[in-house]
Amino acid sequence: SASAPRGAPSEHDRQIAQASAAARLAYERGDYAQARELYRRALTRAQAIDSARLAADAAYNLAICEIALRDYAAADARLRQAEYDAARAAAPLIDIRLLRAKVAYLDARPSDADALAGDVMASGPPAVLRLQAVLLRGTLRSDAGDIAAARAELQAASALAHANDKALTPSLRADLEKLRGTIARLDGDAESAARAFEAEVTSLRSAKRHRDMGYALARAGEAHLSAGRAALAADRYFLAARSLGRQGEGTAARGFADASLAAALQANDAAAGARARRLLEELTARDGP
Repeated sequence: SASAPRGAPSEHDRQIAQASAAARLAYERGDYAQARELYRRALTRAQAIDSARLAADAAYNLAICEIALRDYAAADARLRQAEYDAARAAAPLIDIRLLRAKVAYLDARPSDADALAGDVMASGPPAVLRLQAVLLRGTLRSDAGDIAAARAELQAASALAHANDKALTPSLRADLEKLRGTIARLDGDAESAARAFEAEVTSLRSAKRHRDMGYALARAGEAHLSAGRAALAADRYFLAARSLGRQGEGTAARGFADASLAAALQANDAAAGARARRLLEELTARDGP
């Protein structure tokens, strides 16, 4: 799941405040490289004035940018810096540890992710952080093919979400639906998987997690195809390809455009086929074969 940069702290330094405000705007418009540069400036200043709290926040925010740019080793290094300074400031470490768990998962280090998620769970975290840790553990179990363990984590996450409905942001709701859909897919229940992935798409759109939304559309397309709805699959694959193509994810976009065309041919849907062909031609012309 995506995390967002931290807001302005109570401690104030004009240079850090200005750099951080500009960085957050850059992040929100998707200019992650610019946001990284500005948060780096904030971190340099925080270290220069030796403000542990401001240094921890700046390092955390810098890690968020590195995650968006998919430099997971850099993100982990920044989070270790954030832990060090947060400890100096006697500030909470649980959210930093949770983000380190997510980075380990993204970096294909499942045992590290599991250990860090376990640390979070053992620390008696607030409900919203506990929910995120449980969802991560459920994802790790489903990735390992342990459906029973994944389902147990999903039940725990659903209970937490139900008990803390006000804390259930669109982003967390999306992660819950993704896990639900993934387990249904492992169970061979394409109908339930399609419903869950459609709900995930809606929540990701609300959360403005647009790259994740593109991939969720493709998951929905795959589930609809498995459920025998080729025309609907062609549409979802097309939307996935178009969204990701506009975000610069050319390779994934071309793959999903191909899948849209194949599903349209299977459905004998000439209009959907023509749409997919046009998009494929456009993506190929722009990005090369």
